[in-house]
Amino acid sequence: MSLNELSQGILTFTMNLARIGEEKKVYRLEEFSRLFVENVKEFMERYTFAGKIGRLLANRLGVDPEVILNLNWAQLGLKLREIKTQDINEFIRAMDSLAKDNRRTLVVFLDEFQYIKKVNNFDVGSFLHDIYDWCDNTVIIVSGSIVGVAEEVLKQVEATKPFYGRKFFKVYLKTFTEEQSTDFLKKGFEQEGVRVEDVTIERAVKLFDGIPGWLTLFGKEYTYSVKHGRKADIKDILKEAGKEVAIEFTRFLKNSSSPNRYSGIILAIDRLGGKGKLSEITQGLNVLLKDNAEESRVKELLDTLISYGYIVKTGRGRYSLPNDTPTKIGIKHSAKKWLKTFS
Repeated sequence: MSLNELSQGILTFTMNLARIGEEKKVYRLEEFSRLFVENVKEFMERYTFAGKIGRLLANRLGVDPEVILNLNWAQLGLKLREIKTQDINEFIRAMDSLAKDNRRTLVVFLDEFQYIKKVNNFDVGSFLHDIYDWCDNTVIIVSGSIVGVAEEVLKQVEATKPFYGRKFFKVYLKTFTEEQSTDFLKKGFEQEGVRVEDVTIERAVKLFDGIPGWLTLFGKEYTYSVKHGRKADIKDILKEAGKEVAIEFTRFLKNSSSPNRYSGIILAIDRLGGKGKLSEITQGLNVLLKDNAEESRVKELLDTLISYGYIVKTGRGRYSLPNDTPTKIGIKHSAKKWLKTFS
């Protein structure tokens, strides 16, 4: 069930942190502030009684409220440099008060939370603590497609500023079983009024390996093609999904300190038939790159790849490429292209 389906008793303030940007390793706080202003505008448009939030933001920036509504960046640009973490907290407190006055609960939803670590000078710990301490009518939800990295950020916050007595709830969207995947697709197509042969669904279930996101993408794209009179080809959908993964993995490589070794690890495991022991992967990497990496270093790199979902740990000292086809073909394509271009 999505936040939209629960909207009757809540006010939602949503930020997709991936929109900050993915190309650079570090982003200025003003770039985060720009995204915050955009979402304040959306919040005001969604709730007609939220004008006071816009006025509060406009007063803080020293501009007319219309500048916020029109997102006039020519006037807002330099002003965004003045916004600090404590200012963001002040606006969240105002939203909390607004929700309470309207007998609703405020839900602050931070999607792709792992990208918060890229924002320079944003105090995540103070931000979260302020909400817990002062916003008694607010629930904060963080989510991320790169689960390991998102959890790492939260653990770092907890280590420096413990949340004594606060309740945390973790919800993991696990991989669907074959039966669940089949049921998920059949019910989805039924709701869309699209008839799909069982053999096509069976093939999709196998290729996308129960990953909810990939199954959703397949269902959406297949339905769109059928409804627009085009031939729905699972190969085309698979190819597009693989391209998405390749783009993401290339971004990961660009922002990493060991792109060649990360690429080499992927290809070394592939040469081992898609799985292997740490010693085998290390040997394969060194042969491929004419390198002399030690097992301890390779293990560190593997642990990072696991956090990002690019590698799966199957046992003690044993690793494999992901089972779902889009991720597998995407990271292999990106790794080959990277080494061909930059090695």
